[in-house]
Amino acid sequence: MKLIIFRSSKGDSLLISHANGSGKNNHILVDGGMKGSFKKAVAPYLNKEIKGKNEDIDLLCVSHIDDDHIVGVIALMELQAKWRVFNHHKSNPNSTANVRKPKDAEPPLIKSIWHNSFAETYDLGDALPQVANALQSIEQMTAEHLNDVLLDKVNHKATSIKKGITLSQRIRPEQLNIDLNPEYNGNLVKCNQSTISKNEHKIGDINLSVIGPFQTDLTDLKEKWIKWEEEHRQELQEFYVDLSITALNQPLSNAQISKFLINSGSITELGVRKDVSIPNLASIMFLAEANGKTILMTGDGHSNDIIKGLKKNKKLNSDGCLHVSVLKIQHHGAAANIDEDFCRKITADHYVFCGNGTHTNPEEKVLEVIMNSRRGSVSEKSKNSEVNDAFTFWFSANPKDQLTDHQKEHMEKVEKKVKGYKAEYPSFNFKFMPTNKNFHKIEL
Repeated sequence: MKLIIFRSSKGDSLLISHANGSGKNNHILVDGGMKGSFKKAVAPYLNKEIKGKNEDIDLLCVSHIDDDHIVGVIALMELQAKWRVFNHHKSNPNSTANVRKPKDAEPPLIKSIWHNSFAETYDLGDALPQVANALQSIEQMTAEHLNDVLLDKVNHKATSIKKGITLSQRIRPEQLNIDLNPEYNGNLVKCNQSTISKNEHKIGDINLSVIGPFQTDLTDLKEKWIKWEEEHRQELQEFYVDLSITALNQPLSNAQISKFLINSGSITELGVRKDVSIPNLASIMFLAEANGKTILMTGDGHSNDIIKGLKKNKKLNSDGCLHVSVLKIQHHGAAANIDEDFCRKITADHYVFCGNGTHTNPEEKVLEVIMNSRRGSVSEKSKNSEVNDAFTFWFSANPKDQLTDHQKEHMEKVEKKVKGYKAEYPSFNFKFMPTNKNFHKIEL
């Protein structure tokens, strides 16, 4: 089994591959990162290493709808659609359409997709598109007058919601006809708390155990959305009117935008786990196993939920711990999603950090607690027998990349910190994405 870590800007995009004994490989693509990084890094690899070898993407897992995970997936779907149209007309001698060959390399076939589309699964009326359209209108009409923080919030919310809707439409039978959540009969992908066997699935010789999300989280999410729509339907209609009138005269003030974002806070804030958004809490998470090697995919989930899912699936030892070959650190290494207890319980040979310094991710505090769980005091260290083994931090970006001043400054701090760790602990290693490369490869 091997893991490809793609250069993915501020987002996630990873590929699990494993030989199936027939001379072919099975592939699981998890998220797509941002559009630019997808086209530059992910698409060429998929064309050369999968399509070029007459193989398929057996499963595309969209962990959740945040833009830094789903935008690249949308780009993949758009590319699929363009190539499908081109190939159809090319193979049809009676076609008179002048269809140009797509500029980007042809992607492989996608056999199935895991995607929790709440707009499709729950009858939530028109709340999702209403919210997305309102936010997009704000962005288009007032972008030059917003400060960076507010603009980022508006852009993130609008993009994430609209892309989730777009993806749901693209995979329908009348378009790309990709099998949605087939192991769940088209319903939500979730961790079954009573029947472990329902969480276990196979992709070739890769065993997958779904550890999240839980039905309780999805139910809470549904109730939040219904309540939000009931409370804000009239507000949204009034906001559209105000927005249209105001835009003709003067830009909305930051105070007005802030008020709307606060009033619509339940779009993303559950309050169950502080500072973690609704889509993040609903992240699809799983443990992949093959030939004694393990990869833990955590999306943007919370450490408590990861531990809970592993425990429900009986993956923890008698001390409540687990050592894996690869741990994809949740939510780009954000401190809100990880704590000391998690780092003591879950250790790895390889720790993967996806992010490029945006929002100061990966956070220095997260690097510290992971390091302490391996090389700290007795009270800080994990009880896992592998605690003193060699291990590596993998980063999907490089401080020498073309970054904003803020991103570069943070990534340089990360570099300084891990270089200090390396000097103190020779069995520790770190790897930033080479500036002339678009992916890391971890062979297990």
